[in-house]
Amino acid sequence: MVTCCVNKVEPHNRLKLPIMEALPPELLFPILQWAPKEMFNGTIALVCWQWRDVVRSRSMQHFLFSNRFYAYEKKWILPKTLGRHTADIHVLAFGQDGRIYLGSTDCTIRVWSDIDETHPQTLEGHTGGVLALAVGLDGRIYSGSGDKTIRVWSGTDGTHLQTLEGHTCCVFALAVGKDGRIYSGSGDLTIRVWSGTNGTHLQTLNGHTWGVSALAVGHDGRIYSGSWDHTICVWSGTDGTHLQTLTGHTQSVCALAVGLDGRIYSGSADHTIRVWSGTDGTHLQTLKGHTADINALAIGKDGRIYSGSWDGTIRVWIGADGTHLQTPRGHTQYVFALTVGQDGRIYSGSEMKVNIW
Repeated sequence: MVTCCVNKVEPHNRLKLPIMEALPPELLFPILQWAPKEMFNGTIALVCWQWRDVVRSRSMQHFLFSNRFYAYEKKWILPKTLGRHTADIHVLAFGQDGRIYLGSTDCTIRVWSDIDETHPQTLEGHTGGVLALAVGLDGRIYSGSGDKTIRVWSGTDGTHLQTLEGHTCCVFALAVGKDGRIYSGSGDLTIRVWSGTNGTHLQTLNGHTWGVSALAVGHDGRIYSGSWDHTICVWSGTDGTHLQTLTGHTQSVCALAVGLDGRIYSGSADHTIRVWSGTDGTHLQTLKGHTADINALAIGKDGRIYSGSWDGTIRVWIGADGTHLQTPRGHTQYVFALTVGQDGRIYSGSEMKVNIW
């Protein structure tokens, strides 16, 4: 059963159109591919008098013209594609102004508007694939690359501001600390700490025995680093002291995310997601279901966990208890990047495209 709904920011505040349940899939799917305003004000209004009355209602028009909606229930019927690209999308990030940044193996960062889905700009300068992205507290964009550097870009106009050098291998991960410091993880086994103000190198954290592939910042300011050595290291966000090493994964740790309740989620090449206490690092749970490496994790505003894998799927989990909810399918190859937009939509990067759910 399919329900088309208009959903305000709050998940419980939604206006449903049950009449769409009667449509066969071959008619429903093409309708859902229309831009929402065109779909409701044009196509749907002409279907029958019941739909016309719903579309012209004050509540529906409020949602349409405030752009605070999405025309699907989270049954993940059919994704929309954000353009076509010339290379695989390896990483995604949202700027503070709502722009979405796509890091690609073609060495560029493509900038898209989340509001009207236009592509106003391409940031060029890296000589290796873009493997990591992070947004600073001041809105600056940081990109890590296979060329061993981190580039700093203006979040306003995309101007290249600075290049941070020091790593001796690819930069695979970036994160921003509570104090604005920038953390970069590299295949050279280290995590480098940089000033978010002027890009000065402040410190190098050593502890992993293989490359650093993922970074995340806890709600208490602690830094979490995942590595190909199968472990997660916990560091003080104040002075960089190594506090703890979390063990349990049997393959590389490829992704990290922090839940709304402070729990830490780690995705691994062992096909599992492990859940850890953000207080003392205790292993709480293991989420299973993927059949290949888990490359990406994202947390929704409703606390749901989204995981992307080499098996070509995205899995949706309840953050509170780890229950598996859904497995939306729309990619034909791996899912390498995930992020959640300001309106709650999910963006997944893969083979030369980004799907919007």
